[in-house]
Amino acid sequence: MTLTATATAYRLQGVTRTYRQRERTVQALAGVDLEIDAGDFVTIQGPTGGGKSTLLQMLGALDRPSTGSVMLGDVDIAQASNAQLSRLRAEEIGFVFQGFNLIPTLTAAENVDMGLEPLKLDRPERLRRIADALTRVGLADRHDHRPGELSGGQQQRVAIARAIAKQPRVLLADEPTGNLD
Repeated sequence: MTLTATATAYRLQGVTRTYRQRERTVQALAGVDLEIDAGDFVTIQGPTGGGKSTLLQMLGALDRPSTGSVMLGDVDIAQASNAQLSRLRAEEIGFVFQGFNLIPTLTAAENVDMGLEPLKLDRPERLRRIADALTRVGLADRHDHRPGELSGGQQQRVAIARAIAKQPRVLLADEPTGNLD
C-alpha cells in the first residue's frame, strides 16, 4: 500500500474514542475534526489525560475511532483491514514513542535497523540509511553502543533515528524532546 500524493495528509471528521474501564466509559476523544496538509509541522498540546496520545495512536493507525473517520491520504484507517494498517505503519509512518522501546541487547545501529526490517531493503541501502540517521541525530560515533551505555537523551535520539531511517511520509512523535540532553 502506497499513499497517493494529496495536498491533505490527514483528515479527521467527527472522531470519537471511548474505552470501557470496569463499570465506566471513558471518552478519550469527542468529535475531533482536524485537517493536516502535507508538509505541515503540527504540535498537539493539552493537559494530562486530554487525549493527546490517543489522537497520536489514531493518526498512527495503531487504534481505530469509535465513530468518525480518520483519513491518511486516501486510506480510511477506520475501514482498512489489519493487514493494510500493518503495511501502512511499516511503509508510511515513523514513530517516536514516549518510551524509547529500544532492545537492550542490540546496539544503536541494530536498533535503528529493526525499524527497517519491514521494508525489505538490500543490505547496502539499510547500512546507508542507518549511518545517515545516526549522523543526523549526532550519534554516528555511538553506533556500536547498547542502550545501557547511552544516556537517556542519547537513547531518545536512537529512537528518533529509527523513525527517520525508514524515510516515512509521516513522522509522529509523542513527547520526543522529553529526555533529550
